[in-house]
Amino acid sequence: MNINPYVSLAKGEMSKNQTMLNKFKTERDELQTILNDISSAEQKNVSGISSFCPYIIFVRLDALKSKDYPNRIAQNSVYLEFEVDLIEKKVELHTNGSIWLSPYDREHKYKYLAMKSMVNVLTDFGGKKFRKQSFKNMKDLAARMENYYINVMEAVKKYTDNKYPYKEGTLTEEAA
Repeated sequence: MNINPYVSLAKGEMSKNQTMLNKFKTERDELQTILNDISSAEQKNVSGISSFCPYIIFVRLDALKSKDYPNRIAQNSVYLEFEVDLIEKKVELHTNGSIWLSPYDREHKYKYLAMKSMVNVLTDFGGKKFRKQSFKNMKDLAARMENYYINVMEAVKKYTDNKYPYKEGTLTEEAA
């Protein structure tokens, strides 16, 4: 008997596959419920569970309402998206939004760029990047993602002078 879940999913063992798919869907729904309860994000979206790679889900915590997306494009938003592996119980930051540079940054620090990512905003203010980490259960996972989201949004609000929808940095020479 093969105990490796990757192989059993690939071989097409229907009863085991259906059991695992149901388990993954239950975990995804549980995470969505927990995030709806605890997250301060404007939008919380848990997606994934496809037949191609059912054990990977993506969790998006968005600071903007969908009507406020620049050019109505979701990737232009201020968001963090996490990739969660339900078999290995690992989570890592997949993608994140960007913010227009402040005049000071454009002149002194990032001369050849127009934007910087939300993670760069956090690291510029002394925060740490989100590394690949393990989690015990869905509550632990939701707490880790929410804590990181809160830290990033504090830095973003500081950088943009708390002006919703956080489009452009307002950092000045005194604050740098």
